[in-house]
This record gives sequence, C-alpha cells and structure tokens, in this order.
Amino acid sequence: MRSTTTLAALCATATAALALTACGGGDGSKTDDTPSRAATTARKGGLADLTGPQILDKAVKATKAATSLTVDLDGVVDGGALKYRMTSDTKGECKGTMDLGDEGAVELIKTGDTAYMKYDATFWESQGEDGKAAAKLIGDRWTRTDASGPDAKDLVDACDAGKMTAGFVSGPSDARKGRSTTVDGVPAVTLTERGGGETTTMYVAARGKPYILKVVIKGGDQPGTLLLSDFDEPVGAKAPTGDVVDLDELAG
Repeated sequence: MRSTTTLAALCATATAALALTACGGGDGSKTDDTPSRAATTARKGGLADLTGPQILDKAVKATKAATSLTVDLDGVVDGGALKYRMTSDTKGECKGTMDLGDEGAVELIKTGDTAYMKYDATFWESQGEDGKAAAKLIGDRWTRTDASGPDAKDLVDACDAGKMTAGFVSGPSDARKGRSTTVDGVPAVTLTERGGGETTTMYVAARGKPYILKVVIKGGDQPGTLLLSDFDEPVGAKAPTGDVVDLDELAG
C-alpha cells in the first residue's frame, strides 16, 4: 500500500530510473523514423557533427537549465505501474495527476505556499480502514494544506522542475548516435545505450535548444517511457474553487 507521503518519492524514483544512464509504441508521443527532413534539420543544428556523448552533454545541460517543463511518465516502479503527468517550474508551482493503477489516482496543484490534492475513490479504498474513514469525510472534494506540512512536503517534491530532471547526469558515456527522427513533429537525434539488461534510447531536439524530448527504457526492472515538453512555458497553476477541505484545520 502506498500512502500519500510516498507518492512524490515514487515520482522522483521513477524519473531518476528512466534517466539514470542519462540516455535515457503506445507511449503518448508520435515518433516518425523517416530520416530525410529531420536529418536535414539536425545537420543545420550542428548535432550531426557531434558524437553521442557530446550530444548527450549538451542535452543534459539544456534540459536541466529549463525554468519549467511537463513530464509524462508511463512505467514500472517497485514492481507497480505508475503513470503521471506533471507540469512544474523552478519556483515550486505545479499541477498534474499521478495514476497508481489499482491503487488509485491523485490530482495535485501547488501554488504559493499551499498544496491542493484530490484523491479518487480507488485511492481511498487502497488505504484500508483509514482510507474508508477519509472517504466518508472528504469524498471527491479537493483538500488543501500547508505545502511544507507533513501531508504535503514529500508530495510537492514533484513540483520542483529541478528535482524532476535531477536524474539526468552528464559525464563519461557510451551513448551511440543513431538515425534522425521526429518526436511530436520536432526533429530529433536518437542516442542509445545498453547495459545491465536494459536498452535506453533518448531523443534529443535537433531544432532550437537541444532539450531531451523522450526517454525509453526496455528490459530491466523498471521499463518505461518518459516524455518532456512545454519547456519554459508558464505552469498556470490555480487554486481550485468550490468546497475545499482544509486538512490543517481537521488536524487541529
């Protein structure tokens, strides 16, 4: 059973797992392996003249320097399915959803010093008797709490764009440059690494800043796909309206 205080740890673990080597169908993005147009753009961007490790180094630096981004993850962590979509910035603003499969889903918004969470019925059921009691009291309403308090301080780690990209590291690498392609219409260069029973493929933008657009891990204990988008765009996190349950008041 996963409690609310472990959700952010799972997100951080998942992101780090998919990015651990720094290279990292049906993953929510559209990849076109037709090389002609994408290859031309890659040549114009200068990536064609760089080695795999050199491209990786530029990609890691550009991605970690982004002031905001959206992360979509679909993978396996600690033996369980995990999906999430989180938009966050380096100021701690965020909004998104975490889906734990059979253990339910949580929506999260953080703006200013306040965190807002909304849990679905499956999540409450997965929490045993305490969850059943909370479901009766809170139901499907939004909750709010001090973002630095015990009910949110771990969860809101997912609101820090810097922490979301912390798993990407530069340094010595065996990354091999592959064919040019596109990710959701953006020309990209592929990098591949193999090791530990895993094959990790990274897609690096060949137009504009060399952001990491996609990471795919196959094999190993934590396979999955990580998509990154909306770099340097406003998060747009807004407090929910209506009847919101104040968890700090309930705690007394």
